[in-house]
Amino acid sequence: MNNLEQNEVDEYLKSLLEEMAPKAKSLIITFFGDTVFPYGGTIWLGSLVKFMEEFEISEKLTRTSIFRLTKEGWLSSKKFGRESYYSLSDLAIDRFIKAHYSVYAYNEQENDKDWIVILTNMVEVTKELELSKILKKEGFANPSKHVYIHPHYKMEYMQDILLQNKLQNEVLLIKGPIHMPMTKEVIKDMAHTYWDLKDVEERYQDFITKFRKVFTLKTPIDQFTPKQCFMLRVLLIHEYRRALLFDPKLGNDLVPIDWLGKASSSLVESIYAFIHNSANIYVKENLLTVGGNIPKLDKFYFNRFGGIK
Repeated sequence: MNNLEQNEVDEYLKSLLEEMAPKAKSLIITFFGDTVFPYGGTIWLGSLVKFMEEFEISEKLTRTSIFRLTKEGWLSSKKFGRESYYSLSDLAIDRFIKAHYSVYAYNEQENDKDWIVILTNMVEVTKELELSKILKKEGFANPSKHVYIHPHYKMEYMQDILLQNKLQNEVLLIKGPIHMPMTKEVIKDMAHTYWDLKDVEERYQDFITKFRKVFTLKTPIDQFTPKQCFMLRVLLIHEYRRALLFDPKLGNDLVPIDWLGKASSSLVESIYAFIHNSANIYVKENLLTVGGNIPKLDKFYFNRFGGIK
């Protein structure tokens, strides 16, 4: 790649970063999930600072963000001599494993055709308000008082939520298929009544607009430098993760044929396949953990998007 081509890619990444304006804490979480987690989950603070500087996040802001993430329970820290190392907490690991299926296996919920219905009549008002916030973030609809529904949600995740909030004996949890003589069209119309899919579509459209530009550059994507591939990968997953937060993940039966969630998933998978190996070259050159070692990439990593090479 000549200097002109390299500058073109750098300019695209710079404009992408300016447009996204990611918050330091949130970007660090994305970085841990996409990059540090598959390499053992631990990183030397100095190494983390260097990675974040690529995204114009200062050392001071990185240190402040790390302190807050540790205080909030996302990270745990250890000291060896004067050096600090940060790892994912047990709580964060559980969340990252769950996020893996959301980010890197978008269509996996299609395997489960059962609906979950939660009845909260017996839950105290303040507890239900908190539970309601959690369930809505997880994509549940609230069609009527004390009722929450979702067409594709893993039962083990639901049980974890109830256990963490000590509500396992205060709600009625029902799981099963819809048996009423309802056509797919009727169910789909019902879903559009309960879930605001227009806002989600707009977020996906914005994501697609940002990242499909990578294929319009004069420089082919397979000629990006390792550093450029690394930066693109982190920004790609970060912005995709932000769009996914608002997607209730209703499954193909309940969304339009041209649903942009599927288009976004395909775009992420396509870009990721082109850049992940080159990005890992840059990671291996800069990711340092205890004793200055670079751990091997976990085999679990290669399950992303149904299997990457």
